[in-house]
Amino acid sequence: MQGTSNSSKFERAFNEIRAASNVDAAIRSLQTAYDVDHVTYHLAQTISHRVDAPFVRTTYPDAWVSRYLLNGYVKIDPVVREGFLRQLPFDWSEVEPTLEAYALLVDAQKHGLGGNGYSIPVADKARRRSLFSINSGLPAHKWQELIASYRDEWTELANLIHSKAVLELYGEHDPVPPLSPREIECLHWTALGKDYKSIALILEISEHTTRDYLKTARFKLGCPTLSAATTKAVQLRVINPQS
Repeated sequence: MQGTSNSSKFERAFNEIRAASNVDAAIRSLQTAYDVDHVTYHLAQTISHRVDAPFVRTTYPDAWVSRYLLNGYVKIDPVVREGFLRQLPFDWSEVEPTLEAYALLVDAQKHGLGGNGYSIPVADKARRRSLFSINSGLPAHKWQELIASYRDEWTELANLIHSKAVLELYGEHDPVPPLSPREIECLHWTALGKDYKSIALILEISEHTTRDYLKTARFKLGCPTLSAATTKAVQLRVINPQS
């Protein structure tokens, strides 16, 4: 089978997700359209008054979600670990679980989750990362057929759901401004203690251009000083001085 973006499933899911009032309704629309067991959307880190707060929406049974949280399974979940490290979609069978993680997966199936899964990492221009996952109890060969048919559609819908999550969290007032790649690079090196001249040499641009990039970045971030701008960029996770 070969899926296309013109399939009736895709059109139905796309229109329902776009019209959905929130992310929970959106993932349930996809679940129904493609007749899959479960769907989960996980935004890695969100900023609320400078405090990280998880944003997860899932169709998993409440009993499993409670058990997952009480046991701290997120710390050993191989799908979450790999999902936020990878750039490309992956089948869960590609992930090698630790002994702890294997026990988690066995426990999950005891609580009604399927043994197959497919995850799609999503990253936006503000460098926010999320993970969109589909879980299924289909036999392996039928599961592979399903992925082959719809993986491209799922990727497009995952990005649509990510956009809806950002809108749900921040409304029209997204705290992360649309910084250009060069502005982000200049802020990154500034946070590492580099001056204008050093940044210009690293990026192979003029010192004047470097100053311009940092000036516009500061304006976009709404900060009176460059120091305040780099601090805010770190808080919003636009840049990561540790990387």
